Amino acid sequence: MNGRNHRAPKAMILAAGKGTRLRPLTNRMPKAMVPVDGRPLLEYNIELLREHGVREIAVNLHAHADAITEHFGDGARFGVSLTYSFEPQLLGTAGGVKELEKFFKDGPFYVVYGDVLTRLDLGSLLAHHRDCGAMATIALYQPEDLTRCGVVQQDEDGWVTSFIEKPPNGSTVDAWANAGIYVMEPALLQRIRREAHQDFGKDVFPELAGNGGGLAGFRSDAVFWDVGSAERLRLAEDWLRMEAGREPRRTKIGAVAGRYLASVQEAIAGLDQHAIARVAELLLDVRARGSQVFIAGNGGSSSTASHMAADLTRAASVSSGPPLRCRSLTDNVPALTAWSNDVGFESAFQLQMEQMVEPGDLLIAISASGRSPNIIAAVNAARRHGASVAGFVGFGGGQLAELADVAVVVPSDEYGPVEDIQLLLGHLLATEIRMAAEAADDAELAQETSHTLEAAGVGEERQAA
Repeated sequence: MNGRNHRAPKAMILAAGKGTRLRPLTNRMPKAMVPVDGRPLLEYNIELLREHGVREIAVNLHAHADAITEHFGDGARFGVSLTYSFEPQLLGTAGGVKELEKFFKDGPFYVVYGDVLTRLDLGSLLAHHRDCGAMATIALYQPEDLTRCGVVQQDEDGWVTSFIEKPPNGSTVDAWANAGIYVMEPALLQRIRREAHQDFGKDVFPELAGNGGGLAGFRSDAVFWDVGSAERLRLAEDWLRMEAGREPRRTKIGAVAGRYLASVQEAIAGLDQHAIARVAELLLDVRARGSQVFIAGNGGSSSTASHMAADLTRAASVSSGPPLRCRSLTDNVPALTAWSNDVGFESAFQLQMEQMVEPGDLLIAISASGRSPNIIAAVNAARRHGASVAGFVGFGGGQLAELADVAVVVPSDEYGPVEDIQLLLGHLLATEIRMAAEAADDAELAQETSHTLEAAGVGEERQAA
């Protein structure tokens, strides 16, 4: 692809930047290793160079250098040969290339910024460079935001006459900007001081352009993404996916989220509010007589059981009236582990029911499928000892719905919505307890007010009136 029967040039990928704008992603990895559509950014640059015949590539390193060397090794797995240049102190874009001056002594070579993602035709860029006889040639593009770029001006022959690094917003109209990909001659490196921090855009190119000739510009309509921020990373990933005929990832994620939320909303709309109210009545009755509430759930439902026990206890504690004693059977870890180890998990909840439940207590049994042997055994034990049972279940109800005194069935056959709504029901019941206590307070206040008015003779006056 390089044409003219010339030997394929070498290349330098600038990958030593700290990537501060991509934090926290770059807190533990170099910017060049940040994944774009599932692959490290540096892989795309190596792939671009390899597709244009480049086989010898140098990469400069700084922060988290091991992440790059361990992933890419000598480059053989990616069809290239890699040479690494570690910089204890950052030398800048030009200073980093200067360190590898001997590596590039054979002829023109590419320089590619490690945060640039593009499909630029490198062969055409190299051919333009050779036709011009330039000391260096810059790939140019027209960006939407000039404040992020180095803007150039060219004469009628295409030579760059000035180079302004990141001009103020609005200072240049219809401008062409530095795309971060160059071809340059080894002789240019002789003008760069060794072991000094220097940048192409700030130090080398302005001087080269100011001396007249030597710096050519190659205008391209290719797409360029400088993946230097989280927003640019997201846009670059969208571009890659659309280029490959796939929808942007966030569009797909949004569609999945929309379907899931719609299924949850539909299931909530199908809940039996009378059944929920009946469970709330059972809780209030238990509270009034000082009995206990036991809550049991397996797997994901175990955390729901713990959460529900805490919420119900707190709801009673912050409202007037007696306490509500709630206990999650899942929280008794010693009993669970010991019994599960010695006898089997399927009777772990049953054991606790046999030891603790009394007539008048309430068991809230949570099971997405309604078929859990451990839950069913606990329900049977509770009923044998005179306790009431409320079942929270999905998937049509199952055996749990048949055994429970009252069952709240989530109309869904998916575990996610069922378990999410069961957690929501716990919050709803806690709200019912608080509101019921407030209503009782209001009723008592009204009754006291009525007695006070009667004692003051207000009632008699009204009757006389």
